Amino acid sequence: MKAKIAAVKKALAKTKSPEKKRALVAQLKAIKRVVALRKALSKAPLAKKAAILAKIVKARAAVKKAAAKVVKVNLKIDAKKLAKIKAKIAAATDPKRKKALKAQLKAQKKVAVLRKQLLKASKA
Repeated sequence: MKAKIAAVKKALAKTKSPEKKRALVAQLKAIKRVVALRKALSKAPLAKKAAILAKIVKARAAVKKAAAKVVKVNLKIDAKKLAKIKAKIAAATDPKRKKALKAQLKAQKKVAVLRKQLLKASKA
């Protein structure tokens, strides 16, 4: 879990999108809750362990949900980037600029495809 926390914090530091920041903060909060509950479980008396385990199960589900939300936001951001580049191509009049923007669009589409492939690979 410490590795997950570090990865989320790193992503949070790099991101510029406020929507993605919100999703990452929610994910971080959920992960920290699981960690806190695990710590509480080790110190808890036997009578309370079952209740804490139930809370951990719920918290893990929340982590999964938060991670899915981050993925959804990433896909949405990719789509916005593509739309932005397409709009720039439509507005461009200089052929050199149009060519450069088309190359950028092609690269961005490749990034989107690779991200989706990575997502499918991590699920398998």
